[in-house]
Amino acid sequence: MSKLKVNRVIMFKHGVSYFILDGKMKGSGTFELEFKIKEMNDILKSLFVLDTSEKGYISSISYDAALETSQLLESVMLDIPDTDSFSSLVTQIKGAQVNLVVGGSEKVTGTIMGLESRERLNKEGKISEKMLILMKDDGILTKIPFVEIGTFEIVNEDLKKDLKFFLDTIIAGKKKDAKKIVINCESGGDNATERAIIVSYIRESPIWKTSYRLIMSKQQALENKCLLSGWCMVENTTNNDWEDIELSLVAGMPVSFVYDFFRPIFIDRPVINPPRVLSAKPAEIEEGFGVDDFIDYDEAEKMAFERSSLKKAKMMAPAKPMAAPPPAPSSVLRGAIAGGLNSGDLSTKLKQQTQTTAKDLGELFEYNISNLVTIKRKNSALVPILTEEIKAKKILMYNINENEKNPNACLEITNNTNLTLERGPCTIIYDNNLAGEAIVPFLNKGDTRLLNYAVEQAVIVEHEEKSKSQNVHRIQISSSYCYEYYYTDLHTTYKIKNKKSEDKELYLDHPKKSGYIIEESATKPEETPNYWRFTLKLKPNAAISFKIHERKENYTSYYIYNYSKDDLLEKVAFYIKKQFIDESVEQQLKAIGELIGTKQDLESKKSKLENEKYEMTEEQSRLRENISVLKDSTQEAKLREKYVAKFSAQETRFESISKEIKKLEDELKKIDLKINEQITHLKVK
Repeated sequence: MSKLKVNRVIMFKHGVSYFILDGKMKGSGTFELEFKIKEMNDILKSLFVLDTSEKGYISSISYDAALETSQLLESVMLDIPDTDSFSSLVTQIKGAQVNLVVGGSEKVTGTIMGLESRERLNKEGKISEKMLILMKDDGILTKIPFVEIGTFEIVNEDLKKDLKFFLDTIIAGKKKDAKKIVINCESGGDNATERAIIVSYIRESPIWKTSYRLIMSKQQALENKCLLSGWCMVENTTNNDWEDIELSLVAGMPVSFVYDFFRPIFIDRPVINPPRVLSAKPAEIEEGFGVDDFIDYDEAEKMAFERSSLKKAKMMAPAKPMAAPPPAPSSVLRGAIAGGLNSGDLSTKLKQQTQTTAKDLGELFEYNISNLVTIKRKNSALVPILTEEIKAKKILMYNINENEKNPNACLEITNNTNLTLERGPCTIIYDNNLAGEAIVPFLNKGDTRLLNYAVEQAVIVEHEEKSKSQNVHRIQISSSYCYEYYYTDLHTTYKIKNKKSEDKELYLDHPKKSGYIIEESATKPEETPNYWRFTLKLKPNAAISFKIHERKENYTSYYIYNYSKDDLLEKVAFYIKKQFIDESVEQQLKAIGELIGTKQDLESKKSKLENEKYEMTEEQSRLRENISVLKDSTQEAKLREKYVAKFSAQETRFESISKEIKKLEDELKKIDLKINEQITHLKVK
């Protein structure tokens, strides 16, 4: 059996790797691969085998069944126990034709009839021995002691195959988590030529992980650059050594899934009608839209013109003299850091060991490691993938929601390499010492991000905030409501003290508040999704006070129907004084006020009449009770007449009040219609 060698491994970020193997073959033969049971689904759905010769071909690919050992052995009639295996086998193949060599040289051929035991005496006492009962070809029955049998050959081919299958299955079952795949290669008649066989498949594997080192000297800090060294952790969890393989690392998230391909799937079928199997329904995937900032076309043209003008101005400006680098330390690392990466040995040495080419695959991005990689089975390795000089600037970042008293020390890096950078941890070395650690986010080419690696305790920040509401500055009338608008001003003061004896650049992230806009500040901010970002220059050993004035427009609403005449006229006088309305609107509001006054007078009259009516109803109830208890005496008769007369007079007044209330209600409806009509036509914006 020939062997396949791993030639190339392409590792993805979604839990699988793509393997390419090759091997040489003369004549017909087989290649054998072994995988874990849980890997078989991926292997079988992706396995591809190619014979690159003109005549050779792959006849078939066989693999161990997905059945348990007990299920596999159901197809054979043999069941050989761990003890007394030979005698158990003989018992199970009774009637089989066998060839024996007995006593070292005598050949015996016959048919097995069975076994029997006999006891005999020796010096140690009574012992039991087994005897094979055999009917020889001449029909003679003979007994042969087991101890005298030298060789035992089964003539029947089916029995021999069953026995071999039984033993092979038992051995395979010892490795419970392993299954074999056998690739059967045919020569096509050309047995002399050596042929190249290529095999590829995907299998589950750990994701590859990236880590970075950012190295910066004081001189490089002045030049806003540093050395970025990227490393990738690769784990070989397979059972094969990777010897001098081509390694590629793919960033991105391609679609991947596990399909139950390995285990047999049996479908319950109806007795009469054949099953109806539905095909898969295609899924409609919605197109996604990004959330990047959009700007108007006119603004984009303006920005492009400004950048072009600025670039021309910089080209015409005289170059600034570079500061002299500090003395170089003795070691290569210290010399490279202190002397600058362009002139030092560190960058050159690291780049020699980092040979990576990049390939943009659209949705994916591929790192191809140019140097061959060797990783033993069940081992891991750190592989260098990147050594580049990038743009980097030391800044401070203050965010009150993260650290109330001190800003964070950050590196603002720009990915000016030809590679897309995957997310990973980063160790930052400044001036030949550990500065801190950070997380490098996913960076496309040209992206700029801030890496927070420490807290700057030598810079102290205090925060004060005051809010004040201003007077009404405009009104709006719509749909029977009057809206009075006023500003709420928010004044925020950041007191910043720099205890360092060097200049510092501070990014101040001021939280956005709903509805507020920046009304006034010393510098123009940059806008992020949740913050206004101000850039401040901090002088050595100095303290500054940075003030931000924000403003939000609020309003209070009033329902005009709820105004009294006096209140509405008072409001009208205030609006005229502030010039919120003109004379036309003033006259309309005054007319509405008069109507509201008339309405209020009518409602007052109606209310008085309704109170009188209520009191009269109560009085009539009392009169009815008094009349009901009076007797037929002369005195009580006169009193009854008095009560009846009073009751009759009240009935007359009750009817008169009801008519007056009905009349007032009709007048109120008319006035409501007039007020509503005038308010509807009243618009103030």
